[in-house]
Amino acid sequence: MGWTSYHAAHYKNGNVDRKAECDAYWTEGLNAGHFEVVKSAMVGAVYYAAIKCLKKYIGKDDNSNSVYEDIPEDQRETFGVVFLTSTDKKDYFNFAYKDISEDMGPYESKCPVGIIKILSPTTNENALAWRARCIENAKKKSVKDVPVGTIIEFEDYDGNTVRLIKRNPAYQFRTTWYEIIGKHAYFTKKHIPWDRVRIVESANA
Repeated sequence: MGWTSYHAAHYKNGNVDRKAECDAYWTEGLNAGHFEVVKSAMVGAVYYAAIKCLKKYIGKDDNSNSVYEDIPEDQRETFGVVFLTSTDKKDYFNFAYKDISEDMGPYESKCPVGIIKILSPTTNENALAWRARCIENAKKKSVKDVPVGTIIEFEDYDGNTVRLIKRNPAYQFRTTWYEIIGKHAYFTKKHIPWDRVRIVESANA
């Protein structure tokens, strides 16, 4: 689907409240009463949510109106959604979104694990792959966010083990950096292959 733009109804500190706008998509207007936002979060400009279906479509009545019925509580499923969002204070239509369901295999895959864990089981391959990417990305992030003093390691492309210790900003480094243990050398975050990193010793241990 493409992007949808409109004038926002929800604001926070003078700015469009993106999370509230996306939550409202499920709880207001034509969708009111049909869905429940079980849990949602913004990661940057991307909205992630676990949405529970409360009603199902059963057909048309004699006047060609859509008819829905409640789904029994023990049969209600919760699925994942991703909304790309954008704002523009200079435009009357100051909020825009693009909604993507998990079964479409969204590229954006930084959904919090707390949301992934409450989604209903699925056999959809796209959804399963997306959930796996989100969990893997969360693991990578947690490794990057270890406290100063933590020792990590990884194998380089020659099979050699590289062991690093995280250091506070100092010398020419304005952010945290990683000293190679036993050598007068270092790594910055962007040069570490985070998909291969292991924590050897946590500074909190």
